[in-house]
Amino acid sequence: MNQSVRENYLMTDVMTATPQKLQLMLIDAAIRAGEQTRLFWQQQRLDDACESLIKCQRLVTELLCGLNPEANRELARKAAGVYLFVFRRLSEAQMNRSEESLAEAMSVLDIERETWRQVCEKLGTRRTDAPVAAASQGAVPAPSMPAPTTPVSAQTSLGGTSLTA
Repeated sequence: MNQSVRENYLMTDVMTATPQKLQLMLIDAAIRAGEQTRLFWQQQRLDDACESLIKCQRLVTELLCGLNPEANRELARKAAGVYLFVFRRLSEAQMNRSEESLAEAMSVLDIERETWRQVCEKLGTRRTDAPVAAASQGAVPAPSMPAPTTPVSAQTSLGGTSLTA
């Protein structure tokens, strides 16, 4: 697929996505970056591995920064704990080239991805009635809760972080 067409498709997908879909997209991108890191380590491409691991850390930082404690302080605190755990594991993986630490982080992100996939399935993934500028506003269920009952507002910023692997 032509790079320009791919970028246009991704931009449209991001700009029309609901907050829960944006959350899922960030998690998917973090998992892709983590998987790339593992592959690069196997190929002894250490510079590439470092870059992909940093990208994964940035994406997890975006997930953390997107939490809104004003909507539900306790749920935001728990979600922050999950993302901080992942970030610490990624940092350990980077410092020690630890596949075990990377695997732990990826395992948590896999659970998050499945949770958010279910949230998207239940609530929908496209905005049809809101302007694009409002895409980062709205109610988003707390991570790791398969049946969302209490919304957590998340402001998912894509500032400088690419969702493509």
